[in-house]
Amino acid sequence: MKTDYITSSTTMPLSLAFPRSLLAADVRFTAKEVYVILLDMALNSEADIHTDEQGRRYLAFFNKTIAEVIDRTPTTVAQSLRELEDAGLVEKKLIARNAPYHVYVKLPTVEDKP
Repeated sequence: MKTDYITSSTTMPLSLAFPRSLLAADVRFTAKEVYVILLDMALNSEADIHTDEQGRRYLAFFNKTIAEVIDRTPTTVAQSLRELEDAGLVEKKLIARNAPYHVYVKLPTVEDKP
């Protein structure tokens, strides 16, 4: 990988958004990595986005798709999705057997401070 110093005229390369709230999430790093990929897909990828009757965006994919992006196995992606679901960061809905899950990527809400 070629690198260079940051200067005042440096432009930011394409990047993934890593929400600060994810730093405190009680999930493994791989789950955080999967969440960031899903968040990017949900916000920036028109090809994989669907909308339900209530206007909520969801992704439909097989675990193999994400596994190839992060260089892990589909089983690891499945474990990460379970962790993210337990943490409330994604919601999976099985539509049909041998069909991709519908995965809703959720954002943490900012709680009101007293």
